[in-house]
Amino acid sequence: MVARKLFGEILVDLRLVTLTDVRRVLEAQRRRGSPKKFGHIARDMALIREEHVLATLAVQMRLFPGIERWSLRQILQHLHTPMEAAGEAKVG
Repeated sequence: MVARKLFGEILVDLRLVTLTDVRRVLEAQRRRGSPKKFGHIARDMALIREEHVLATLAVQMRLFPGIERWSLRQILQHLHTPMEAAGEAKVG
């Protein structure tokens, strides 16, 4: 089984933040003693947007086959595509 990547690692892979940004978020998280998740803190620091949080979670959960090799643009396109148009069977 492949180990799940950390949120910050995926953000770096998607070129949304730098390693320095990741360190800043981790430091802010530690200083605050906050139960807030990494993505929420990064968003609060204006490093990323909500859609970046969702894209990163999709990669972390392997929502689509091969998603770890996709660009941010491709991930966002797939997240915005209705399930029926993406070839999924209708439920209902």
